[in-house]
Amino acid sequence: MTGVPLSVRVNRLFSLAHDLDGPEPGEDTVAAEVSRILGRPVEPAVIESLRSGDHHTPEPDVLRAVAQHFHAPEQYLAADGYHDYDTLVRFKIAVREAGVRHLSMRSLDAGAEPTTAEMESLIPLLENLRRTHGPVPAAAPDPRQT
Repeated sequence: MTGVPLSVRVNRLFSLAHDLDGPEPGEDTVAAEVSRILGRPVEPAVIESLRSGDHHTPEPDVLRAVAQHFHAPEQYLAADGYHDYDTLVRFKIAVREAGVRHLSMRSLDAGAEPTTAEMESLIPLLENLRRTHGPVPAAAPDPRQT
């Protein structure tokens, strides 16, 4: 399994942190929240460098605070041990981008979660759904809710 660069994982957190048609959070916003979490100033340029990959060795406490801001496990921005969560992030992004409102996996028990392998197999299907059917209408109501 090849490693996913830190900058790619940070960008995936930004991508996950917005609605389908909404903007990603800005580096200024994230830097302000990371500063609040750490109790010391963190410049937006630090967040920008994490996203671009133009960073020296990032400070571990900044990485932990970025993960905390995005409600991700600290391990996601570590050197290893992040693969399962990365699959979950990619899966959630693919579900949102495909406009899926409800996903039922009948082979699972009621409280069970899909495995990493199951999510990996569904990601290309969801991405193809998005490419094939184009953008999803922004505020289409769920017919089950009316």
